[in-house]
Amino acid sequence: MEVGSLQMQVREVMRQCEFAIEAVQGMNGYLSGSAGSAAAGGARLTSFWSHTQNFVLAAGLLADLFGAQVRGWCKDSKELRHYFGVSGDLHLKAYVDFYRDYRSQLENWSVEAAGGMVVDATVMPYEKVLANYGEAARCLRLFDPVTFKLYYLDTELDLQKAVDELVDFYKVGLEKLNSGFVR
Repeated sequence: MEVGSLQMQVREVMRQCEFAIEAVQGMNGYLSGSAGSAAAGGARLTSFWSHTQNFVLAAGLLADLFGAQVRGWCKDSKELRHYFGVSGDLHLKAYVDFYRDYRSQLENWSVEAAGGMVVDATVMPYEKVLANYGEAARCLRLFDPVTFKLYYLDTELDLQKAVDELVDFYKVGLEKLNSGFVR
């Protein structure tokens, strides 16, 4: 890979990490109650899900940049993975798998969920969803603050593992960029 191309891709990884970290900070602000007044509860919940959506997209883009969808990693992905010390599978792969072809996933899910209780844009423990709505409840969008997991279309995404992974990428990137390391 050309040095200029690697630099551009490194900058893009760093930018996506920054977007994801900012999204997590916004989510944490909501969870800690510092995201506004109690009167703005609905707006705060909407803001929480806006931050969550930004995290999911940034995590998916990061996984794409590292070649999570590519069999037999392409040369560019190999060099970028090497630069950031990535080896093996990524926790972020679940995010790229999730956001790919979202429309057809939503269509299929809505057919499967027909007739059941649909839980959307809620922050509560998954156990409480089951207790409140029963085993037939389906989660369009749910964040479990106890396990730090997201549920989209009943797909469980481990937010903490993804955050840990991208923070590691960000630290490696900052260290290398501050030292002037390109290759």
